[in-house]
Order: sequence, then C-alpha cells, then structure tokens
Amino acid sequence: MPASTQTLPSPTTTNFPNGIRGGSNSGGFINDGAIFVPGSTATGITAHAGGGQASAVLLTAQFNRIDTVATAADSVRLPAPTYIGQEVEVMNNAAANSVQVFGSGTDTINGVATGTGVAQAAGKFAMYKASTIGTAAQWHRILSA
Repeated sequence: MPASTQTLPSPTTTNFPNGIRGGSNSGGFINDGAIFVPGSTATGITAHAGGGQASAVLLTAQFNRIDTVATAADSVRLPAPTYIGQEVEVMNNAAANSVQVFGSGTDTINGVATGTGVAQAAGKFAMYKASTIGTAAQWHRILSA
C-alpha cells in the first residue's frame, strides 16, 4: 500500500483570523508574547526614542514598515516566536537613521545577545526568521544589500 501524504495549511490570516498568541504552557516551551497575525501589515511605525529593549516598540505584524527613527538606535522589538519558521519582515523606511532591533525576553538575533540587539540601517529591508521557540528563542536575519 503506498504511503499517504497530507498537506497542512500554512499559517495565514485565513487559517488564523485572530492571530497566534505566544503564551506559556506548563512545560514553559512557548514565550509570552503579543498576538502575531501572519500575512498582516503595519506601516507608519515610529521607533521608540532613546532606544533600549525594555521600551522598544513591539512589532506584531508580519510586514512592518518603520517610517520614523528620530535618532540613531531608536528601537523596535520582535515578537516572541510562536512557531518555528515564523517570519517577521522589517523595512527601515526612515530617511537617515539606523534602528536597533531587539528580540523579546532573552531571544537572540544571529546569536547577538538580546540586550544588545542588531542595527538595521535606513533604507534596509530585513527578514527575521525563527529557528527555535521557547525561552531564549533564536532569530536569524537576512538583510538587503
């Protein structure tokens, strides 16, 4: 008898109209986080003035366009990833200043400690992809030229 295959739906706003919420389960495998809606867009974002992870603007859409970065290193924060392979796209549409992108909690980006974050220059687009979830999740960044 031939093996059967099954195609599972990908996470989209159709499959998850109310988004995906990161929350703690009894095993502590999922970080607490805001609702993330796959396929969603947020524009007109203003990065947190003064920078830092604690006060960074939380990105909750899949595609995020940051239009205002008043001074270099103003900050935004990725959501806690809720599934492996989750993608968050960030466009720094600011005229001149670099934005500092942080993970949530103790999450890392390209192995960089979450308290440090990574700089994303003005005019650059980046895709952040989660390779793990849970406490100290790992994000990997692909940055435009």
